[in-house]
Amino acid sequence: MALRYREWWYCCFGHIVNALIALLKAEEEGKKLTVSELRKEANIPETTFYRTVKEALEKGGFVEYKVNSRERIIEVYLTDKGRKLAQCLKQIYPQGVK
Repeated sequence: MALRYREWWYCCFGHIVNALIALLKAEEEGKKLTVSELRKEANIPETTFYRTVKEALEKGGFVEYKVNSRERIIEVYLTDKGRKLAQCLKQIYPQGVK
């Protein structure tokens, strides 16, 4: 049986919550997170993050990725939609999903 490609939305809810809350906290502290910093802050396994979470956040309209080619990094920013969702989720899961 061949492996099937999973849709972008097939992603663990807890990982999405943790990523959005991590971005909101960083934004409130005036920090900018790179993709790898976000993964570490949200405590998401590397393979899981790059295979599903990264794409789900972007295609869901929750974040924007901005490439800084001079420094060879990708910064992550919340969209308005992502910020509103993160604020709601933070009220329910103040410490993220464990």
